[in-house]
This record gives sequence, C-alpha cells and structure tokens, in this order.
Amino acid sequence: MENKTKATATLAASALCALSTLPEISPLKFIMTGATGGFILGLMNHGFLAATIGGMADWFGVTALFRKPLGIGFHTEILRRNRGRIMEAIVEFVGTDLLSTKNIMETVKDENTAQLLIDYFEQNKGREKTKALVREVLGELFGGLDTQGIAKGVAPILENEIRNLDAEKLFDAVIKVVTNDKHSRQILIALFDTGHKILRSPHMQEEILKKITELREAYEGDSAGRALVLSSMDLTDEKILSILNETVEKKISDAEKVLNTTGALVDSETANAADEMIKMFGGFVQSAAGNLNTKKFLNDLMKLFLQKFDTEGFIKTWLDVNIKGETDPKILEKLQRQQAANPKVTRIVEVERKPVIWREAVDYLVDAKIDEFIRNEALQKKFDKLIKDFIENLLEEYRGQIPLMIRERLDKFSDDELTEFVESHVADDLQMIRINGSVCGGLVGMFLFIVSQIIERIAQGG
Repeated sequence: MENKTKATATLAASALCALSTLPEISPLKFIMTGATGGFILGLMNHGFLAATIGGMADWFGVTALFRKPLGIGFHTEILRRNRGRIMEAIVEFVGTDLLSTKNIMETVKDENTAQLLIDYFEQNKGREKTKALVREVLGELFGGLDTQGIAKGVAPILENEIRNLDAEKLFDAVIKVVTNDKHSRQILIALFDTGHKILRSPHMQEEILKKITELREAYEGDSAGRALVLSSMDLTDEKILSILNETVEKKISDAEKVLNTTGALVDSETANAADEMIKMFGGFVQSAAGNLNTKKFLNDLMKLFLQKFDTEGFIKTWLDVNIKGETDPKILEKLQRQQAANPKVTRIVEVERKPVIWREAVDYLVDAKIDEFIRNEALQKKFDKLIKDFIENLLEEYRGQIPLMIRERLDKFSDDELTEFVESHVADDLQMIRINGSVCGGLVGMFLFIVSQIIERIAQGG
C-alpha cells in the first residue's frame, strides 16, 4: 500500500472515529457510563478530533506544494510560484555540495580501484573481455592501414635488398642446412612421401605405361621369340606396370621405415642404413651444387625472380591477410572459378579467414601484463593513485559545467512537467507528514484534554 493511500485512510479513520465518539451521539455512551466512562469517551473524542485536524492541516500543506488545495490560491502552488528560487537552490546544492569535488573524492578515496580491477580480471571473464577489447581496438587500427601505400613504399626497398643480397653466401648456407643430418632425414622423408603420391597419380601411371609399351615394342622388335616368351609369362604392359609399382613402393616404404625409426627402438643395422641414405643424399646435393656455375645460376635466378615476382602485390596481399585478417584473394579467385565451372550448383561458400599473426602475441602480452599487475603491489598502488588523480583532475576541470548541466536539464521542464517530475519522486515520502500529523495531533489532543480536565478539577476543588 502506498503512503498516500495510508495517509488518506488514516485521515478518514480519524474523522469517522471523531464523529463516533461525540458524547451526545456516540453509541459508546451506553457502555462508558459514569465519570470514568465520560472521561475516556471525551479523551478519545478529543484525540481523534485533533488527529483529524492535524491530518487535514498537513494534507493542505503537502498539497499546497504542488497545486491549489480546495481551489485556494493564497500561498499555494509553492513549487510553481517559486520555481526560480527552488531551481537555483537545487543547482547550488547539487553543484557545490552533493557533487562537489571534495565530497566525491572522499567517497572515491575509500575505494581500492586496483582491487576492483583485479576482481574484474578474476571474475566475470574480465581477462577474456580485456583481450577481446584489445584485439578489437588493434583490429580497427590495422583495418584502416593503407596497405597499397605501404607496399608501394616498401617494394623498392625490398627489391634493392634482394639485388644487393650475397646470393652465393646464402646458397652455401642453404646447402649446409639441407645436408645437415637432421634436416636431410626430414627432407628425405618428405621426398619419399611425395614420391608415393606422384607414383600413384593417374598422369604418372599413364606416362609410365606409355614408356613400358615403347620399351616392350623395342625389345620385341622383329623377334617372334621374344614376343612369345613375354606372352607365355603373361607379362602384359599392365602387369609390368603393376610389378614396377609394387617394387618401387616397397623400396620407398622400406626407406621411410628406416628413416622414421629413431630413439631407443633403432637397431644398429637400421641406424647404419639410415646413415648411409643420409650420406648419399648429402653427397648428391653437394655434387649437384658443385657442378653448377653457382654465380651465373644465382644471377639468372635473381633476374628471373625480379622480373616475374610482383613485389608490391605480394607485400599488399601479405599485409591484408596477415595483419588485417582479410581473405586471400587467390582463394577467392579459386572459389569463383569453381563456382563458374558449376553454375547449376547453388551454394553459399564460406571462407575461413586466416588468423592474424599478431593475435597470439597480443593475447600473451595482455595475460603477462595482467598477471604482473595482480602480483605487483607497488604497481597496484601506482595505478590506484593514477586513477584517483585522474578523477580529481577531471572533476576540477569540469566542476563549473555541472551546475550548467543541471540548470539546462531543469530549464527543459515546463511548470507542469517540473511539478509532475518532483511530485513523482517525493510525493510518496511527503505523505508520511500527513500520517505523522494525524498521530501527533491525536496525542496532542488527548494531552490537552487531560490538562483541561486537571485544571477544571483544580478549579472546582478551589
């Protein structure tokens, strides 16, 4: 029940009880007889009557703040008539007292802002939200990069560095890396794996079959005996191809098994076989490199690279894909070609973007800084002071604007709107004045009745 309803009910009850306790018409006079009964009935009547008067007076006072009670305009509608003074008082109170820098800072200084930040990191997924925010900010920042302009500026520098590169020294370094036992093993494994795939490719099988057919026909020549021997052994071209495939694949599988067996499982025979293959591969690479006219080969390769390689386009695409996180245009082009080749197939192709290269590094850095902040009390104190100094400086800078903002807000209200706004926020609390008025009035009425009775008795006794 709202306070207004309670106050109205209290007033109505007081008036009804005041009428029902009038000594002349009260039905209680038949119950309360004699001097004592008359005293109690009179006490009740005076109490309820005073409560009614007090409640009515306070109703009039509360109502007079906002409107004209009973149509009486004398010193009523106080809020409307004193709008200017009231607004100035509100602006003065809020601007210089309630929202003063001193009062706000007294509250802020009691707070440990560093601990609030730590609680945020450790609860409600604050750490993840912080990383997401940093990624979003950097994404917006990098998304606005002029990659075309950057590529145009960097491309000549990169091309000049390539021209001035000591290619022979680089080539020798590559040969050393390739012929290193560890790397040679991995290269051989990759080559054997690729050999499997190449051997089994339809195009390679077709070419090998053609060569087998050519060799068989050359072998048979005009000799019927040779043809008869091959026929009697059921050595068709396809059968020879199958035998060849099985033999080569077994050799490759055996070599892969030798190279992949490492650690405690390797025996001396397998280890020796692996070492032999690695040495043979290293010797082959060294021999091939030695037979090359390295300088001429590298110069020709460099010229060809600079002629064919779109340095500017490469840099732009690399930045777009790895920094901005855009889709590689080559992938989009491939998908468009597939779509064009199958126009009857209606589908929506979703391309998964490659993660930007800086994301993991940024996440690691944010986690490291958060952990450092949680552990470092000196850093926490520094942060707490920094935040409070910032708030205080901000309040000092804008303290003159707070009253202006409040006044501007209040000026937007018409008289009726201001009255309704204030009444909607405080009227219910003001109704307690009416309730208190009725209660206090009743108590005062009974007190005065008792005093009057005492004086009357004294006067009669005198």
